[in-house]
Amino acid sequence: MYPGNKRKKLWREEKERLLKMTLEERRKEYLREYVALKDIPTWMEEMRSKSESDGENAKEDVQGKRSLSEKVSLYRGDITLLEVDAIVNAGVIVELEYHGH
Repeated sequence: MYPGNKRKKLWREEKERLLKMTLEERRKEYLREYVALKDIPTWMEEMRSKSESDGENAKEDVQGKRSLSEKVSLYRGDITLLEVDAIVNAGVIVELEYHGH
C-alpha cells in the first residue's frame, strides 16, 4: 500500500469515527477552549443590542434586511477557536476583522 493510500484510509476512518460522535463526545476531545457558534450574536441581535443601548427603535433600523441579518454574524477574535468543522478562506475573515479599524 502506498503511503498516500494509507493516509487516505486513516482519514476516512477518523471521519467516520467523528461523524458517529455526539457534540458532547466531540467536546471532550478538544485540546483547548472553544467558541460555540451559538454564543456569537447574529447581526440582527447586535443591531438590536446597540439600538437598545442607544435608546433607539431597532425595528426601524433593520426593516428589509431581516433575512440576511438573522443569518450573518461578525466575529472578531481567533478564528481557530471557533467550534466549526472547517475554516474556508480564512484570509477573507482576517480582512473583515481588520477592515475599517
